[in-house]
Amino acid sequence: MELKELLARMNDVPHVSGYEGELAQMLTGVFSKYTEVSVDKFGNLIALKKGKGTGPKVMFMAHMDEIGMMVNVICDKGFVKFVSIGGIDARNMLAQEVIIHGKEKVYGVIGIKPPHLTPPAEQKKTVELHDMMIDTGYSKEELSKLVKPGDIITIKQNVTELKNGKLAGKSFDNTAGVSALYCAMKNLEHYNHEADVYFVASAQEEVGLRGGRTASYTIKPDIGIALDVTFGRTAGLSEHKSSELGKGPSLTIGPAITRKLFEDLKRVASKNKIPYNVEVAPRGTGTDADEIQIAQGGVCTGIISIPLKYMHSTVETLSLSDIEMTGRLMSEYIISLQGCDEEGEECFWKN
Repeated sequence: MELKELLARMNDVPHVSGYEGELAQMLTGVFSKYTEVSVDKFGNLIALKKGKGTGPKVMFMAHMDEIGMMVNVICDKGFVKFVSIGGIDARNMLAQEVIIHGKEKVYGVIGIKPPHLTPPAEQKKTVELHDMMIDTGYSKEELSKLVKPGDIITIKQNVTELKNGKLAGKSFDNTAGVSALYCAMKNLEHYNHEADVYFVASAQEEVGLRGGRTASYTIKPDIGIALDVTFGRTAGLSEHKSSELGKGPSLTIGPAITRKLFEDLKRVASKNKIPYNVEVAPRGTGTDADEIQIAQGGVCTGIISIPLKYMHSTVETLSLSDIEMTGRLMSEYIISLQGCDEEGEECFWKN
């Protein structure tokens, strides 16, 4: 499957935090060509590509949940009040088309008061989510037969292909990371590596890194590397807080990161002429890596991030080449884990 097709297919499947089952089912069909695939009781998808058994257990983890909404109240005239799941930004929501996933799909729009009837002082204020409503066109009686409180809501937004290998979509945070897992699987398909490699699409990252915690305790990896997105450079963002699209992934350094693993990823990238950026995280990272690091007695932890413009919006924008380079870095790192000597520096994860 082409990378663009995979991203588009994931975009069209609802996978709001806690409701990732449909996406996990789709990915099972895609990943099973390359690995053994299972879904644990929490909803994490775990794909294992076994090695020779003479290397470490390496876990690559990318969360598969997207931010979204949930029906809160069904009001008169078919209007729906809703609440956020994850980090919905109210500034993005006005005048959006949405899908309510009830007994059947119900399409609606988040309306906005005409500017002609909006007082000047009100025009300058951001409308809060609790003041917004979805207009479905149904009456309350009709809608109540199809929709109930607790049903999830997603933005109706297709993937848009831009110039120079760029794509825009609603949930690249973090279908980008999941796609990198897929790229690495394909790269390793015919390679007989020493490490056992676990590719994890984790659940409920956006609401508290929950899948990262449970999967890490289940797998007990020697090395755990989180795959997520980072801030792509746009006008107004500092070069120190963003990465340019098309220039490769970012490698994170900070207290949550194992220094030797960080240096090894840099070495592998340089050896294979894979460009990369360095990102500093002086406290937590806000990714599954925060849970991977402290699972069990501690795990050697790293992060590889894909630059993404307009994060947590309906037009998140990325470069396909960054995903491909991320997948290549992952697979080349696995290939580099050869000839491990328990007394040697290569086995730092055993210390």
